Amino acid sequence: METNHNREELIHDVIERELAMFLNTKNMGGTASCQENPDMFRRWRWMIFSVLSDEYIGSYNDDLIEAERVGRNFMTEKYARMDDLIPCVSPNMDKVRKITATERVWMQELLQEFPLLFPQSLARFDMYFPAEMETLSERSLDLYQECVDSALSRGENLARKRYSNFYARMGLGTLEELEARRREKLHQS
Repeated sequence: METNHNREELIHDVIERELAMFLNTKNMGGTASCQENPDMFRRWRWMIFSVLSDEYIGSYNDDLIEAERVGRNFMTEKYARMDDLIPCVSPNMDKVRKITATERVWMQELLQEFPLLFPQSLARFDMYFPAEMETLSERSLDLYQECVDSALSRGENLARKRYSNFYARMGLGTLEELEARRREKLHQS
């Protein structure tokens, strides 16, 4: 029980550090609409961390603390990378590509299994995910890879698990139930 409490506190600390960076990210067109909804930011980021190891989350927290110390803003870097405004910031692009390839397969499986719940393409993932991975330290990349390898060895899809956790936490039901509701709504139209 104590471990879960400490884990949730650590996730909370990481998200609050990220949120401070996110809210300080300057956008070309002014404040982005997503910056006006910090609660949704917290929910989405919790979803990401909900399937990752305590070791990874702790290492990433260390990355955030170090970034704060030296004046880096991971969110600014991530969005600048997405728009190809700055050069790569990763210490190891081979690891970034390897992790991204597996996560992309998992997202593709999720989109195929639940096409009504996830009607989007992989274009956003292809832009967003590698840019996020590029901000990680070498140690955090290694620990993220361990999370991926562990999931693969158990036959798990971390993307599916993330969204299952998210919708359960929101009280919306399972992925299967949500897909069925969308299918039913589609047939009623």
